[in-house]
Amino acid sequence: MSGNLLQLNSAGEVVLAQTGQGTPGTAGSIVLQSANQPCCCGTAAYSNPCVNAPSSLAILNYTDTYFTPCPDSTAAVAGDCVWDGVFDYFDPESCAYSNRYCFAGNGCFDCSFNGKRMWEFQPPGISSVWYNSASKTYFMQITGQNGPDSGEIVWSGSKTTGPGFSGIYTRTGGCDPRATVEIG
Repeated sequence: MSGNLLQLNSAGEVVLAQTGQGTPGTAGSIVLQSANQPCCCGTAAYSNPCVNAPSSLAILNYTDTYFTPCPDSTAAVAGDCVWDGVFDYFDPESCAYSNRYCFAGNGCFDCSFNGKRMWEFQPPGISSVWYNSASKTYFMQITGQNGPDSGEIVWSGSKTTGPGFSGIYTRTGGCDPRATVEIG
C-alpha cells in the first residue's frame, strides 16, 4: 500500500499520515509531502524553509579575501571569475543553494576566491548551503581546488536555529579557522 493513510486524531478529526519524512500534522492539520521534495516536511510549530525560499543567498560582509585558502590550493588563472559570496542557484528538490552559476554562466572558465580556484566536482562538491529535514539542520561548505582532479574543504559549518537559511553558521571543519559565517 502506498500514499497517505486515513487516521483520526484524539479529537476525532481526520488527519493524513505521511509515508515519507516528517510526522503527521497536529489536531486535524494535513501535512503532505511530494516524493521528489525530500525537504518538505513539517508540523504546526515548524515552517518549511524550502517553501518560498529566496532566489539566492549571500555571505554578509563578504570580500574576495574573506576565506583563507588551504596551503596546497591551486592558483586562479586568467578567465576565472572572482566569486562574490553569493549562492545563486537554488535546487528545490534537494533544498540546496550553490554557486553553480559562477561556473556555468557569466563567461567564466572557473571560479576563484583570494587568488585560488574553487572546486565544482565530487568530492567534496561545489560550494553550497543546504537543509537537512531529518535533523532540521542547515549546512554550509566552501570548497577549493588542490590539484587537477581534486578538491578540499576550505570551510564548513552548520546552524540549527531560526526558521530559514539566514543566520550564523558555526565552523565544523576546513582549512580556514574562521569561527562563524553569517548568511543574510
